[in-house]
Amino acid sequence: MSLFRPTALNYMRNLGVAVALCVGLLAFWSTSAMAAKKPVVGEAPASVSSELAVCPGQTFAQSFSALGDSNYYTLVEGSEYDGGGQGWELKDGAAIVEGTRPDGSSGSVLDLPSGAIAVSPPVCVTLQYPTARAWVQTIQGKGGVSVGVFYAATKPTGQVVGQLSSNPGSWQLSDPFQVKPELVGKVEGVREVRFIYANTNKSSDFHLSGLFVDPRMR
Repeated sequence: MSLFRPTALNYMRNLGVAVALCVGLLAFWSTSAMAAKKPVVGEAPASVSSELAVCPGQTFAQSFSALGDSNYYTLVEGSEYDGGGQGWELKDGAAIVEGTRPDGSSGSVLDLPSGAIAVSPPVCVTLQYPTARAWVQTIQGKGGVSVGVFYAATKPTGQVVGQLSSNPGSWQLSDPFQVKPELVGKVEGVREVRFIYANTNKSSDFHLSGLFVDPRMR
C-alpha cells in the first residue's frame, strides 16, 4: 500500500524529489516507525474545549524575533541533538556529529549525507499549528533536504511539504513549511506528527539544527 496519495506524489515530482525518497520512506515506515504509538486524532483533552485543543507540556518562545519573525514557536524534542538526538530515528548514513551550530557555538548537529533519512519523534499538534521552520547548512553539493510530514492514523497519511536549503557553507533559517494537520481530519483536536528529512541529492551533505513548530499564538 502506498504511503503517499497520487496528489502528494505529483507534488514530490514537482519539487524534484526522486522516487528513492518514496521507496526509502516506505521501507522505513514498514519497520520501526509504524510501531510507534498511535495518536489521538480529532479529540481534545477532557478539560479542554473541542473548539481549541491544547498540547500539554509544550513551551513557547519568539525564537526568531531577531530575524523579523515575531511568531511563537515550540522546539521539537531532541532537534538540537544534545544527548545524541534522543527520540530521533536515523537511517542510511544519517548521524549526530560535532559541528558549528547556527549561533556559532560548537555542538551536536544532524548530518545528512546523500541517501540519508532522519525522522523526528512524535510531536503533538492541533489544527492551530500551521507551519514549522528549521536551520540548514550546506556542507557539500547542491539542492537541499526534502522535508515531509507523516500522520500515523488508521490509514497512514504523509506528504512532502518543502525543501530546506542554504548557500554553500552557511547556516540559513528555512522558509516556513506546512505542518498539514488537516491530513487526518478537519475536526479540531490533538494529533501526532512526525517530520521526515531526506537527502536525495548525489554527492551532497547537509547539517540541520533545531526544528520549530508554530502554534499560531498571535
